[in-house]
Amino acid sequence: MEKQHRYSNMLMIAAVLIGLLCSIYMCIQRYAVEERTMTIEQAMDYDAVVSMVRNDGYDTDEALEKFRQAGITSFTIYDTTLNKLTQRGDISLITRLGFQLYYPQLQIGDLSYDYYVVGQPKDKEDPYFDEIAADLKTRLGADSVSVIANSQYRILGLRGSMPALGDTNLGILSADAKAIAARGFHVILRPTNYSNVSKAQIEQFFQRAADIPDVSGIMFVGKEVLGYTPDKEQRKAMLAVTAEHMKAQGLPFYMIEAANQLQYDRQDGMYDLADFLDYQTVRIYAMSKEELEKITPEEAAMRFYISDLERNVRVNLYPLYKKPLHGMTLTETNLSYIQETSQKLKDRGYTLGRASIMEGYYPNALLLAMTAAAAACGFVFVLNLFIPLSEKVNYILLALAVVGGAGGTVLFQSALFLQIMAIGCAVASPTAAMLLLLDWWRKKPIDAPLGYGRVVRDGAVGLTCAVAIAMIGGLYIAAMLGNIRFFMEFDFYRGVKLTFVLPILLVAAGYLLRFPLWGRTIASPQDFAAFARDFLNIPIKMGTLILLGMLAMVAFIFVGRSGHTAGVPVPDFEVALRRFLENAMYARPREKEFLVGHPAFFLMVAAMYRKWPQILHFLLVLAATIGVGSMVETFAHIRTPFLMSFIRGIDGWLLGLPLGIIGVCGVAFLEYITNWLGKRVKPRE
Repeated sequence: MEKQHRYSNMLMIAAVLIGLLCSIYMCIQRYAVEERTMTIEQAMDYDAVVSMVRNDGYDTDEALEKFRQAGITSFTIYDTTLNKLTQRGDISLITRLGFQLYYPQLQIGDLSYDYYVVGQPKDKEDPYFDEIAADLKTRLGADSVSVIANSQYRILGLRGSMPALGDTNLGILSADAKAIAARGFHVILRPTNYSNVSKAQIEQFFQRAADIPDVSGIMFVGKEVLGYTPDKEQRKAMLAVTAEHMKAQGLPFYMIEAANQLQYDRQDGMYDLADFLDYQTVRIYAMSKEELEKITPEEAAMRFYISDLERNVRVNLYPLYKKPLHGMTLTETNLSYIQETSQKLKDRGYTLGRASIMEGYYPNALLLAMTAAAAACGFVFVLNLFIPLSEKVNYILLALAVVGGAGGTVLFQSALFLQIMAIGCAVASPTAAMLLLLDWWRKKPIDAPLGYGRVVRDGAVGLTCAVAIAMIGGLYIAAMLGNIRFFMEFDFYRGVKLTFVLPILLVAAGYLLRFPLWGRTIASPQDFAAFARDFLNIPIKMGTLILLGMLAMVAFIFVGRSGHTAGVPVPDFEVALRRFLENAMYARPREKEFLVGHPAFFLMVAAMYRKWPQILHFLLVLAATIGVGSMVETFAHIRTPFLMSFIRGIDGWLLGLPLGIIGVCGVAFLEYITNWLGKRVKPRE
């Protein structure tokens, strides 16, 4: 920076520091909110579990107690069907002809119906018949269902055809749900929506739900939430009715995480319903049965554990293995991975029970406006790292930054504006970190190669400074996007790949403004034109092509692996490394930080101090930017708890320091061996 810019620069730095204080305060508030949601609900499909344990020869109550001890707190229960009830033996579903042939003794007068449902004898208790009758009338219409008068049995007459009639979703039977609650488990209701749903149908469902004890939440089945209707005029009214009843009964909306781990499995009406509920929602991780069959119980347990830690998942919905492990029953096989997950969660400080619900937190509007204004001032500071501006221009830009940042926050009050500001922070902070350090090193007189001890010392100090500067941007992002909509991923940070690439490009541009590459620095458009001309006229050799191909592959891997929808698969050895680090450290650091970016930072210093070729120094600067930028990008995953994002960056720095030192020592050793061998080889005559 030029001396004449020192006053405006001081104002920019002061503004950034004030914004940093505001960000820290908001991050502390966010941390407190996240710490109050430390209860994990662990659920399974009740019917599937009961069927499995009976096939394995277990007593049902005894087996369910084993699942409780393994950590299961809840069971899901679905709408029933006539076919399910028939298979269970709770009813008989008989055709008209069958009724005439096999039940003539019942002597019913009306044989005009297509099918007949026969319940329990009237002298016995039947917990299902009345609810079945009510559900059939609701689903099929009163004209298609009738109670048949009979002195011996409870009988219904039905009009319809198979197989649709047998598979028609009825409702959740309260007797089954009460049986789950009576065993000490929470109940998760999984209803399906009605066709052309009405207010009366919604109210019927919630009337029955009100009679069921220990209901923890509702997880809808199918492509629609309860209350959704194709009628646009009635849609929000019906969803509002559903939300009203859910609020009145204290039932949160359980939403299944999408397969790509971004937002949720799509259900029509889900986001409107969540809005009506003031985001009283819970995120669920539900691994598919097909995926479960491909992995070991240990890996399955790890996936559920990591989902809870890193993605605000508060309900684990466990699928069942279809085949037992060697020497184990199928029940024991499934108990093994559930128990392992539960133990990991307990060791981490979580409790098992009814899922914690994230409170509807939004940061203080004044602090948010001040932070946005400070971020905009930081953007002006970064601009001066490329184009040093006059004091007058800087003052004007600072005034516009304050008005634009604070005013935009107040006027727009939108996630989009905050995301734009967050993207700016994600790009500006690693760029500033690298360029400031390059400016510092550029001013150091290095007339002769310096020792590797100086490389290690200054590399460690420089990396620490870079991490600290970049961390400011991360704290800004964590604060500005820290609200319930981002926590639960109704809004999410867009442009992850962009924020990975842009700092590299900007640092490359800043480098060319500061250092000669191929004998040129770029200080004007004419300089750039001359540089481009010389670059395009470089003779290309096979080795150069191979090097460029390798660099392109590396770039593809790192860009493709960034973001929510990474298109590059993770190899098995890296998965193993990740699992090791997840078990060994509080927060697993990113490989692109401690394996690539931070070691490259040390080598970047070595390239400068040891007078390596300028092009090598340039490439190492870009590689070092990857690590610093990745650390900032971590904070953009708002669903990840703030403390974990913060410690992940620290862990990456702490692990990157020794690996960087090892890298420098390795280079020094190779240089020593090379020199030693060179002295031993006699020159040719």
